[in-house]
Amino acid sequence: MNYVIHVVAPKMGKLTPSMLEWLVQHGGDPHQPEAHYPVKKIKPKALARALMRLDPSLVPEQADGGVVLNYPMPELGVQLFIHERGLAVQFPYMGGMLARIVLGIAYTYIRFLWEQAGFWSYDPQLNVISYADDYQSIDETAALMEALLPKLLN
Repeated sequence: MNYVIHVVAPKMGKLTPSMLEWLVQHGGDPHQPEAHYPVKKIKPKALARALMRLDPSLVPEQADGGVVLNYPMPELGVQLFIHERGLAVQFPYMGGMLARIVLGIAYTYIRFLWEQAGFWSYDPQLNVISYADDYQSIDETAALMEALLPKLLN
């Protein structure tokens, strides 16, 4: 089971709960007109190239509907799945200092995307919308992973 943080570029400059609700209900419907989408459509390969300029050690692979960038240390399990509406930063649940290291890596990419292109992040596990990295969110996420890890192992 992976922890996932969604990263999108809102068309109106700010991500709101109603936008997220619309995306959950209608985002997978190919019949929705582009004008209804609250987030920008992106080119996955172009975004992958931008992230690889930030971190040339990322390992790309083609995926259905997009591109996956793997962090070069596979034992950490950090992946960025880039699709036409944004990306999902995912990594396994873990605890202790390792959780904070992985979260620091993930939030480095999230912060870069916010600064360079106005991307916002949404953490569904904490129900937190953020415009960039938030050290309080890192602490809250690490605490959540610590609390859930024993339950996931059972």
